[in-house]
Parts: sequence; structure tokens; C-alpha cells
Amino acid sequence: MPNILSIKNFFVLSLIIALSGCVSSSIDPSRYEKESSYTIINAEPTRLDELFKREVSSHSLTEETGFYPLDKGHDALLARLAIIETAQSSIDVQYYIFRDDEAGNLIGWRLFEAAERGVRVRLLLDDMQKYDDQDLVRFSSHPNIEVRMFNPHHLRSARSISMLSDFERLNHRMHNKSLTVDGIVSIIGGRNVGNEYYSIESNVEFADLDLLMVGKSVRQVNRQFDLYWNSDYSIPIEWITPIEEHYTDADVDKWVQELDLEAKFSGGTYDFAKLPLYNDLINGTVKLYWGIGELLYDLPDKPDSKQSTLIDSLNSVLEDSETSLVFISPYFVPTEQGTKELIAAVQQGLEVIIITNSLASNDVFAVHGWYAKYREDLVEGGVQLWEVKSNAEIKKNWSLTGSSRSSLHTKAMIIDKQKVFVGSMNLDPRSAHLNTEMGVVIEQPEYAQKVYRNLIDEIPKTAYEMKMEDGDLVWFDHTTGETLTSEPEASIWRRMGAWFSGILPIEEQL
Repeated sequence: MPNILSIKNFFVLSLIIALSGCVSSSIDPSRYEKESSYTIINAEPTRLDELFKREVSSHSLTEETGFYPLDKGHDALLARLAIIETAQSSIDVQYYIFRDDEAGNLIGWRLFEAAERGVRVRLLLDDMQKYDDQDLVRFSSHPNIEVRMFNPHHLRSARSISMLSDFERLNHRMHNKSLTVDGIVSIIGGRNVGNEYYSIESNVEFADLDLLMVGKSVRQVNRQFDLYWNSDYSIPIEWITPIEEHYTDADVDKWVQELDLEAKFSGGTYDFAKLPLYNDLINGTVKLYWGIGELLYDLPDKPDSKQSTLIDSLNSVLEDSETSLVFISPYFVPTEQGTKELIAAVQQGLEVIIITNSLASNDVFAVHGWYAKYREDLVEGGVQLWEVKSNAEIKKNWSLTGSSRSSLHTKAMIIDKQKVFVGSMNLDPRSAHLNTEMGVVIEQPEYAQKVYRNLIDEIPKTAYEMKMEDGDLVWFDHTTGETLTSEPEASIWRRMGAWFSGILPIEEQL
């Protein structure tokens, strides 16, 4: 009798081999000529120059970076829309996720309007999220818009099979997040494009942080974008799917009316004019922090080189720390080596604080399953470990009637209360080895100390402190004085899922 398992494996292997052949032939680079393009340097001052002139006049753009922290979802969306609407020459957009929801549609609409004004729009998206290729290619058919996909799936309607047939390549993703207008103003940080990042009604709301920047770091963002845009990993959407029809002004007008975009964001709950940042932006009165900044980023060939230039650069910054390190990461998997290094830092006299998600607030319970393996060692080693509650209140102006829970999504560090790091990088193996990431380190004591003080004041209200009592790990709630002995607010199914994930050999994928 034949071995059924062997026969099954043979057919699976045959399928993979066959699909691999389909993959290699599905995109023909000779179909189109891929043209390189670069940041547009404006010969004359732009409107954005004028809006930030008051702040820029007393600072050196050559050496300094000016920034405004976007720690509220509504401000983060408004800032993006405001600089897009002010664009005169170019808009460069780079995201891991760009959802087809109110936030995504609103930004997409404003990008199209900018293109209609003659602004060049370059849109670079990672291809992990499933997009409608026809929508993208129609968008890209505008003479002033070009869309490229980073490391795209070749089997567009069978992504699971595509991953199975080409896992080694497709497992590497572009996690970078940036939006730059006229080469002058950039927004980078942890937010993707989707309702949950911008305080628009959704089942979960992410607490996140971006920086709106001018000055030296923006020029570095420009170089970073050009490097990714012109890399071999960035594929024009026209190579992936043929154009069947083009967008017209009438199509866009009908689409906007059907989605009620203009009405929804010009009155009522989501009225931009009622938000404080709105008037500051349009009047050029935004007050910036200024400091010495440096953009850190992985190279687009990280999937091949296996080297994280961001990690290498950041390690040199962290090694120079003298008094304290605060790490904020939604997905925290320190690994055995990382755990030893954090404990060693405490033993050397540093205050080490880690803020991450609880199981209930974590949207990826598999990550929690592996992180949980290191909690006891960290707490016993003197690391101050906090887990954010799923019902933590997020500062906002907009209502969230559909949001049932909150989740930490900020990726940031405070170093010696003197420097801050804000970016896309989680503290986990995937960010270190598999995804490309970016972030900025800025030396700005006033802001760093302000954020540190706010965290020390607020974190006992919004998170559980992890402690050891009688040899067991417990969760202490400072607001109620209660000590909990099991994962708070988490269902038995989430606990079981996290536990099971923790016994699987998947740590390097998380």
C-alpha cells in the first residue's frame, strides 16, 4: 500500500514547483521601461516655505530638524491632508498599509486633486495588504501619478499560494512609513493609512505617534524615498496588471459623493475646522521643537543583505546611554539575547522602562505568546515592565462610538531624557531581520523630558505594572489597587492562542 503522506507531499511539492514557474514568468520586466525619478528641488520658495518661515528663520536647516509631535489621531490625519492640499510640486507617499476606508479614501482623493493641479505624486506601497489592482492601475494612469509596489506577490488572486511558493522572498516586507510634500515637509512615524490610526470610527483604535518635520531630516527622508523608489524591489503597477480604463474627473466626483467624503469631513463630528491644529497650519503658526536629528533606515536590499543598517546605527546610540532608557513598542519580543542585554543595562545602573501591549490589547496574540516567555526574567532583572490596558483612554477630540478597545501602536524610545527615537520599528525579530524600517533620532531635551514626565504620570493609569510576588508574575493595577494573577481582560481563547503560539518555533517570524 503506498504511503499516503508521501503522495500528498509529492503533490504539494509539485504544485509549489509549478507555481514557482508561474511566479517567475508572471511579471515581464521588458513590458515597460522603468524610469528613475528623484526628489524635485524647488527653485523658488513654496507655500510650505512661507507657512514655516517664522519657525525656520531662526534655525539652521542644514544642521537642525524642526518637528511637531502628532500624538492624536485626528491631528495626524489633518496634518497629512493639510500638507497635501498645500503641495505645489511633488508628493511622495510610502506606506506598509493603505486601507480602502474613510481615511484611505480621503487621502487618496486629496492626492488625486493635487495631481490635477499639476503636482507629481509618487505612491510606493508594500504589497502585503491585498489591494484592488485595477483601482491602483487606474490611479496610476493619471499623467501626474505613478504607483509602485514593493516586493509584490506574483499570484495576485491567490496570495496564500503565492506565499507558499515564494515564501523566502515574500516574507520580507517594507514597513517604512513616510509622506513628504515639495521635498520640504515630511511626516514619519508609526501610523499607516486606515481609520484605526486616525480616531475615525473602527473596532479598535491605535495609540500612535508621528512627527511632522522640516529641516535636515527631511532631506534624508527624500534620499531614503528615492532609494526605495528606484530600487529593483519597487515594481510599477503597470507591470502587474494591464490598464483597462482610466479615472476621469466625473468618476472621482461621483466616488466622492457616494462616499460622502466632503460632507463628512467639513461638518459635524469630524469637522476639521474645529481642531486646534487646523488654524495653526493654515496660518503658519505651528510651534516646532528644534534639535539635531538623524534619519536611520534600512536599505531596500535588506532581504538579500540580511543586514539592518537601522539597527546598527541605533545600537551605537543606545550604547552611549548613561542614565535611562524607555522603550515603547506594541510588539515586543526581546529574544533571549535581548533580555540579557536589558538586564545587563539595569545592572550597570540604568533605569530601563518597557511599555508594551497586554494580551487583551495586542492585536497579534502570537507575538504575546513569545514575549511572555521573557517577562519573569525581565522583571526579576530589575526592568520596569508595563502592559497597556485594552480599555486605556486615548486622547482625542473625535467620538469613537464603534471602538471597542484601544491598542498601543507607538514605536518610540526616550534616551537619557535627552533624545527621542520615533519610527516604524518594533522591538521584535521581524523588524530586526525581515522587514525594512525607518525612524529618526533627535536630540531635544525639552521634548524628551516632557514626554518622560507625561509617561511617568500617565502610565500607572493606563497600564498594568508587572511584578513578582511569592515567585509568581502578577499584574498590579494602580488605579484600583488590585493585584491580578492572570492575563487581565483576555478571554480564555486568547490565552490559549497565545500559549500555543509560544510553543511553536516561530519566534524569528514575529
